Amino acid sequence: MQQNFPSLIAGWIENGSFRYTYMNEAGNERIVCFSFEKEFVCDYASFIHREPALVSIQAITDCVVYQLTYKELIDFLEMNADTQRLGRNVAESMFKMAYKRMLQAYCDSPEQRYITLMQRCPNLKEEVSLKEIASFIGVTPETVSHIRKKSIIKRVLNFFKTFLTAFCLTLHLYYIMPSANCK
Repeated sequence: MQQNFPSLIAGWIENGSFRYTYMNEAGNERIVCFSFEKEFVCDYASFIHREPALVSIQAITDCVVYQLTYKELIDFLEMNADTQRLGRNVAESMFKMAYKRMLQAYCDSPEQRYITLMQRCPNLKEEVSLKEIASFIGVTPETVSHIRKKSIIKRVLNFFKTFLTAFCLTLHLYYIMPSANCK
């Protein structure tokens, strides 16, 4: 799907990943969103209102996506009250997701945005470049490298803390309860 053209389909991602990019008037492109497995993929406002899309959406992996046209959606929603309720729940979920991401973009640190992104898609760093992750987070690729190093150091320190705690507990038990160790 391309920016400035209407979004004709919405999709549910069975597996795969997508990136959403926005190009400003100066021609600068920025990654503004990702969609992953078990998420919707579409420019929702463009799809619902039949307006030009604000973003371009590209698959970044091989994907299996269930697609739905606007007419198919409307026909489904008009079947009965249950389908209307389902449509409302989907719209509310999309709003909640967009609102949460907006708050993260404005309120979370770049490190927290990186951690949240990696929790959503742990394999993303193998699927896209450092530059693309940096574009989404809103920092330079060097900053993402520093965030990754800091994250690795934290994991190593936590490992050693756990290891030393277990080791000290073992020593403590060995010296406090020597009779239990003589069997």
